[in-house]
Amino acid sequence: MTTTTDTIDLIRGLHRQRRFALKVQQKLDRSLESFLRINATSWNPNADEIDREKANREVKDLIKKIRGGEAHAFAAAVHTCDRAREPADEMRAVNERAMEKAAKELPIYSWIEAIRGAGALGVATIVAEAGDLANYATPCKLWKRLGFAPYDGHAGSTWKRSTWRPRTLTADEWIDNPFSGERYALMAQIATWLVNAQWIGAAKVGNGEGKPNGHYGEIYARRRAQTKVSHPEWTPGHRRSDALRITMKAFLKDLWSEWNRLAATEKTTPALQIPPVVPARGGAAHPAPKAPPHTFRRHT
Repeated sequence: MTTTTDTIDLIRGLHRQRRFALKVQQKLDRSLESFLRINATSWNPNADEIDREKANREVKDLIKKIRGGEAHAFAAAVHTCDRAREPADEMRAVNERAMEKAAKELPIYSWIEAIRGAGALGVATIVAEAGDLANYATPCKLWKRLGFAPYDGHAGSTWKRSTWRPRTLTADEWIDNPFSGERYALMAQIATWLVNAQWIGAAKVGNGEGKPNGHYGEIYARRRAQTKVSHPEWTPGHRRSDALRITMKAFLKDLWSEWNRLAATEKTTPALQIPPVVPARGGAAHPAPKAPPHTFRRHT
């Protein structure tokens, strides 16, 4: 019989291979982008952040056009990179499908399935990065593991950005407050899936921003409205990232609560009692008399 622990171990093993495939994809993508940025744009290594971002957008737009069939002097570089990526693409896809299948065996999956935007791959990724959620005494400890615990009133991701953080952390502070950018990026993707599924776009609503269409969409909307007043200097992108972070924290808290509720129920539910077989006269065997119904309960 496969236990929840077995399923978690399986998911974590699959995720390690997925992470390897992701690294290969990212290295190839960054190499291609660097080549095109240097050779196909007006990029300058001494440019300010705004101009660097502009060059990055130009590169991504160029790659999209080449993949769409547009002729270009550096089209061969894009197509070569794409062919080199194919084994990693397949490896990632195979492991993600296996992770989704395994996640559906977790007791939490029926709860996940009922939430629009929260899928099997998302919960599998959380479990792969955090392990058994019952091992975390509070949701705050889970937040810290996944990169969502604030430090000195600021998000962990904020401290990674020299232009955002109020001061530089000391070496000891970095050790006491570890932050994995790769892990946080995976969580941010899950938050994006969740919010996008619970949000009606601006084009449909006609108000310039859109509106929520679900519980977590409402959390996201409230946070964006709050920071629009409290931090008028923030860019729309900064406000969105912050609201996604707050929404994901709310989701992780709910996930932790439901996971531990199910774990507690599993521990307190008695196992099914099967009556022993009692030998009958003459060597035949027949079941012992059944116990009264109130003495045991069946798992449902």
